[in-house]
Amino acid sequence: MTQPTKTEIEDFVKNWIALNVRSVKGSVTTEVDRLASELTGAARAEGISGGELNRTLGDIDDYLTEQYQQVIAAAA
Repeated sequence: MTQPTKTEIEDFVKNWIALNVRSVKGSVTTEVDRLASELTGAARAEGISGGELNRTLGDIDDYLTEQYQQVIAAAA
């Protein structure tokens, strides 16, 4: 199995974000933890390791926090 390219990982994450990141009431930290766990699991199912996610996105929690805050701002 070949390793996914940076572009393939970015496309996977972009699509996953569009399907899974929604504004919810409650703790941003709790929601980001949940999303990080789900993203990592979905990525593994596609053959993308946590390390590959980290190299592509940087810190996953920071990345998801930014994405989540953009969703909240767009919904306001």
